[in-house]
Amino acid sequence: MMKLDVFIEGETIDLCIPTLEFAEKSDWYKWFNHPHTTQFLEHGVFPNTKEKQIAFFKQAIEERLLFIITNKEHEAIGSTSLMDINYKTRSAGLGVVIGSFFRKNPLEALEAVARITEHAFVKLGMERIEAGQHIKLIPWSHRMSLIGYRLEGIFKNSFIKGIEKADTIRITAHLSDYQKIIASRGGYMGLPKKYA
Repeated sequence: MMKLDVFIEGETIDLCIPTLEFAEKSDWYKWFNHPHTTQFLEHGVFPNTKEKQIAFFKQAIEERLLFIITNKEHEAIGSTSLMDINYKTRSAGLGVVIGSFFRKNPLEALEAVARITEHAFVKLGMERIEAGQHIKLIPWSHRMSLIGYRLEGIFKNSFIKGIEKADTIRITAHLSDYQKIIASRGGYMGLPKKYA
């Protein structure tokens, strides 16, 4: 188990800085070969290899804000990223992949999204964060509503993988909604009120 540097510390998870060594020595690439992990992703049609994951890492680290999600035992359990960061429109896209479909703590993925969302709003100055997902992930989008994500649209048959055609949904978190949620919980823009 390779210990990565923590960039954002959480309660149940940490968002860590991925390294080339991690891409080279870990089983990160295997996540994208597992049918449960890739069921609702474009991945899983062609085998992923360590070499492909290293190439992805080298490209992704230049194009997006990428983190490895680790549990408190320093086990890599997933990845999350902000992509298409646009400082002019103050918007970004969100991605999250959990390596094992079966987790003891179902809140790990939600906390990872909450932490990177907070970072996007508070540290990067974003005002809108979008995510797209398979229609069968509506229960997940309900969980994400706890941290401010709302349904913004349904795209008919926009997920095509093999013989499957399915609708996708677009969910978005807006800064104004995030601020209301934080205020209702006694905080202010990522800090408790006593520090703001």
